[in-house]
Amino acid sequence: MTSKALAIVLLVPCACVFSTRGQVTLRLVDWAGVEEAPLDQKAIACFEKLHPEIKVLYEPSSGRQYEEKILSALASGDPPDILLVDSKDIPTFANKNTLLNLLPYISELTIDTSQWYSHVLAIARRGHALYAFPKGFTPLMIFYNKKMFRAAGVGCPSATWTWDDYLRAALKLTRPRGNPGGSGESDAAFTNYFCSWIPWVWSAGGDVVSLGGRESSGYLNSPRTEAALQFLIDLRKRYHVTPDVGTWAQSEKTGANYQLFSTGKIAMIIDGHWRVPKFLQFAESGALDIGVAPLPARAGEKRVNVMYESGWCVPVNAPHPREAVLLAAFMAGEAACRIRAERRLEIPSAIAVARETVQSDTLGMEQSFLEEIPSCRQPWGSIIERFSEIEWTLQDAVDEVMINDRPMHETMTVYAARIDAELHAIRAQEACGFKPIREHSEIGRFLIAVALCVLTGCAVLYLTSARKHRAAARSALTFLAPSLLHLTVFIFTPIVFSAYLSVHRWDIVVADKPYVGAGNFAEIFGDAAFWGALRNTFLYTLHVPVSMAIALAIALMMHQRLRGIGFLRTICFLPSVTSLVAVALVWMWIYHPSFGIANFLLGFAGVSPLPWLNSTQTAMVSVMIFSIWLGYQMVIFLAGLQGIPEEFYEAARIDGATRWQLFHRVILPLLQPTTFFILVTSVIGSFQVFTSIYIMTAGGPVGSTDVIVYHIYQAAWEQLRMGYASAMSWILFVIVMIATWIQFRWLGRAVEYS
Repeated sequence: MTSKALAIVLLVPCACVFSTRGQVTLRLVDWAGVEEAPLDQKAIACFEKLHPEIKVLYEPSSGRQYEEKILSALASGDPPDILLVDSKDIPTFANKNTLLNLLPYISELTIDTSQWYSHVLAIARRGHALYAFPKGFTPLMIFYNKKMFRAAGVGCPSATWTWDDYLRAALKLTRPRGNPGGSGESDAAFTNYFCSWIPWVWSAGGDVVSLGGRESSGYLNSPRTEAALQFLIDLRKRYHVTPDVGTWAQSEKTGANYQLFSTGKIAMIIDGHWRVPKFLQFAESGALDIGVAPLPARAGEKRVNVMYESGWCVPVNAPHPREAVLLAAFMAGEAACRIRAERRLEIPSAIAVARETVQSDTLGMEQSFLEEIPSCRQPWGSIIERFSEIEWTLQDAVDEVMINDRPMHETMTVYAARIDAELHAIRAQEACGFKPIREHSEIGRFLIAVALCVLTGCAVLYLTSARKHRAAARSALTFLAPSLLHLTVFIFTPIVFSAYLSVHRWDIVVADKPYVGAGNFAEIFGDAAFWGALRNTFLYTLHVPVSMAIALAIALMMHQRLRGIGFLRTICFLPSVTSLVAVALVWMWIYHPSFGIANFLLGFAGVSPLPWLNSTQTAMVSVMIFSIWLGYQMVIFLAGLQGIPEEFYEAARIDGATRWQLFHRVILPLLQPTTFFILVTSVIGSFQVFTSIYIMTAGGPVGSTDVIVYHIYQAAWEQLRMGYASAMSWILFVIVMIATWIQFRWLGRAVEYS
């Protein structure tokens, strides 16, 4: 072999190695929407230009499904290389060894951490590890309408204003409803949303848990914390300077506060930097003259604010950790921050870019935000694992006082003890010896086992059939094969896997699933919240006979030979094919306590306004009214009516039957199969109600609309307790089976299908 040929042989493997390295592909996922995604794509393009050997696949996924997508990817052992994580998720992911420690790569890749605000960088620190490079952050600020302040003769808020100053300004800004030029209320200072009111508690020198986050007793029920919460509640109930925008779910999902402020109906709103792009549009067009001020401090106390942040993380099992860390640092660095600063979506984490933004801001908003940074402290959600569960409990405690008029101290003492128990349970989960996420194939083994069982069943069915019927059996199984494949993969295997999970503990972000036997079921039977959700589910089911009666009445009206009856039937059925999420949002506005059409119509009838979704006494009834969908049931009843032979009607009329006798003696008996079918399917559907609860109430207020499926959802996707959620799912399955059996046992026997 010549020396030239030898050189070629030796160089080919090296060339292949360099070619392979040059084809490194990284997946980056975040929750960017239509406004934010183009900015991230622009930043990624800059990174790829600097690092041509790296290709980035960008996968934005806005909305709630983002978190579920990330958890599913982690559970499957195929996570993205870089993901955006909210600070509240850092403790859970870090404690489960899910995220890569970035510190060892900082010196290797010469990453300058001094480019970021130390306050922000510290949020992702856990001991001697760093789990995220900061993308952006924001404190909470008060946006105020300068024009309304001037009209009321109120001076603009200063950097040192107090609660008393805030209250005096709110009282002066308030106008009686109906007064020309008045708005009815002055600000939207208090929505029972923990993330909004915790800075007020801190400003009063109080807190909701101890410094180490181990207990709530003595903190939530302390005089300072109770004084802060009472002040906020009094803004609405005593001074009437805050509009009633409903529960936090109603106000947050309808955007009532933002809408009222944008239309000049209220003078102040508490919000974060994420709202600046929208407000800039109003300010630049001259529709609003907006100022930004810090949250007021309690007299004699130091002003304290909260800092909410998100950061770029790398999973611990990323295929290319070095390149992933390089991309994460770039997306948090000055170049990417400068690109994102075009839309002013957050305060840039890079100090230089944040200062540039201040210099280019002609409205003076950015300076106010930056001046608030020294007053900010880390949110509890970034310190305590699964703190979102504690937030729900804290909001329930405030609702008990604000909505149910419970005494403050006694209520906070009871809920503090409840939070102590929740914190203890969370720490117990933290102490479990989980290993880092690794590739696992349990679901694959389950799929193979279930497929073998299905094939065995088919083989037994074929072999046990008579010889003369085997050809027909073979043809039947051939035609059923696609459906059997679909059922095996998407129905049978998940059911079996769910049964397996119900006797194991699985936190979804880890691979290990310790066997706990009946432990999940034992915990369920001692869970008061589960029994409350089950009680609410049975209560919700009571709307079924009412909806059936109304649907039957409409079907009788539609069972006429009239011109245009087909169009009327279509109109009646239309709600059944409309997006339930969109309709639920519309109904949230209908039920709005201050601006909803429901109370507007009640006023015409001389009836006092109802709290609808904002009271533990009326919330479930309101959801039940919304859930009386007539379209589907009406169509089934109409089909049943059309199946009754015309001869029966004619015979009844000849015998002189009245309309009531015709309905009672002829129609109802012949509709028994149809009625029984609708009853069984509607009851099963009512046990599975989720969307309306998720959108309209989020289980509140104070758990009054928490139903079993929503409870399962919270356990699975918010508490990350898949084993516990699977156990509840099996209990629900048994309950539905028993309820269906009772209906067949008591009512099914009387049904005649001839």
